[in-house]
Amino acid sequence: MNAAWRRFRTMPLKRLIYVSQAAAAMSAPDLQRLQSLSERNNRRQDITGALGFTGRYFIQCIEGRAEPIDTLMRRIAADTRHTAVLELCTVDADRRLFDQWSMRYFDSHALDDDVHQVHQAGQRDPARAQWLIDRMTEFLQPGHSLHRL
Repeated sequence: MNAAWRRFRTMPLKRLIYVSQAAAAMSAPDLQRLQSLSERNNRRQDITGALGFTGRYFIQCIEGRAEPIDTLMRRIAADTRHTAVLELCTVDADRRLFDQWSMRYFDSHALDDDVHQVHQAGQRDPARAQWLIDRMTEFLQPGHSLHRL
């Protein structure tokens, strides 16, 4: 590995968690297209993460260098597929939680009530964000029933 790549890979990481409300119903093919596009774009920017959809809300954790994460969040905020994007928490991170996925989708219907409460509160909530991340991580463990696209 050359020195420039090592410096790039060891730059400080940023982790951002947001929730948003779906602007319209999302079909399985819609979600599949979203996942494919996200995976491709995120891989180019060395962004990793997980995306959940409850049927009403999106919840997403994205990780990477600050500049690409900030750029991605501007695109997400302007994306017409969802409204009321609420950034729950942004932290510096020393490691990635979702390092094996440029974007992993999971069916998070079981989190709908929790995400609804967080979204309705309408404020940054690092403690609740961490709780949701813990739940996302639990959903993504081997052997857990996941809805795969």
